[in-house]
Amino acid sequence: MKQKNSKSVHVFIACGGTGGHLFPGIAVGEVLAARGHDVTLLISEKKIDSLAASGHKELRFEKMPFLAMPKPWSPKMIGFLKGLWQGTKACRKIIQDHNVDVVLGMGGFTSFAPLYAGRKEGCTTIIHESNAIPGKANRLNARYSDIVLCGLDACKQHFPKHDDVRVVGTPIRSSMRKPNDDDARAFFKLDKDKRTLLVMGGSQGARGVNRAVGQALDQFEKMGIQVLHIAGPTDYEEVRDVYAKVPLLKQHVAAFCHRMDLAYRVADLAIARSGASSMSELAYFGVPSLLVPYPYAAEDHQTRNAEIFDKVGAARLMRESDLNADTLADAVRAVFNDPRKAGEMKKAAQKLSVKNSAEKIAELIVKEAAP
Repeated sequence: MKQKNSKSVHVFIACGGTGGHLFPGIAVGEVLAARGHDVTLLISEKKIDSLAASGHKELRFEKMPFLAMPKPWSPKMIGFLKGLWQGTKACRKIIQDHNVDVVLGMGGFTSFAPLYAGRKEGCTTIIHESNAIPGKANRLNARYSDIVLCGLDACKQHFPKHDDVRVVGTPIRSSMRKPNDDDARAFFKLDKDKRTLLVMGGSQGARGVNRAVGQALDQFEKMGIQVLHIAGPTDYEEVRDVYAKVPLLKQHVAAFCHRMDLAYRVADLAIARSGASSMSELAYFGVPSLLVPYPYAAEDHQTRNAEIFDKVGAARLMRESDLNADTLADAVRAVFNDPRKAGEMKKAAQKLSVKNSAEKIAELIVKEAAP
């Protein structure tokens, strides 16, 4: 490991590719930068990465093209290995140019080249796994990491051969945690007296959830609730048109939401995928939820995530294959018609939150980089 005589530490955070890696990485970078440390974040060339970077002028971003790892005998493997070699070479140059002390990988194969380069350059190397079950990428990344950080306690058992595994929670963006006096219901033009159902599918949306919700709108209207629906860009027009057929239902439908802090504050119940980042935010805000795991997630990790919340009563796990207008409406009705149940779900969710996760990780990084 490198040692540094100065109190300032330079950290290289690999966090591109998906919101689940990107936003927690930015959260850690924000804390480090605010404390006077030098931070470089490595992101992909995806649009979501560029949008996120544009809102953080205080951080330095480096872009790099990344390819998902193909199957071993795929003809694409040659191109992947070439890109990996080029990426590792580029990362070593960044590490040398900025005198990097610590490399933090937030998961996925986008973290491998920076971690491998960091190991070669003598940096302290750390990975973070936010899901209950690590993917193949982080199982590999762990071999090149001095420390493995887990968002959930259930994840620890999947790194039995690693000497240093710690549970620190999953970081929440600073923009989500800042107190503010904004009127959340007014922001979304929602009724201040109606209970609100938040529907979201992550940064890419969730077609199965969107369509099941659309089928249940008539029943939601009869319940007297209102809906804030983040549909995702792909399904937005279809979802908007379905809501237009139920004009008496108070609603706000959007492709994206740039104020998710207000969305969580207005929500009395959420229907969501069970990606680790979204679940960390639901827990932070204490929002009861109906979790619908993405059925094709690697190693079915979203189901494992949802099971943790379901087991302690913070959420109800619902399989996408079981979703229809009646099952969804019944599940929503069961929460809204039982304030005591809703209150218990809220408390259970809050108990799962590690509110200072970003600070914990930042402090750990500085400590491990210290001489």
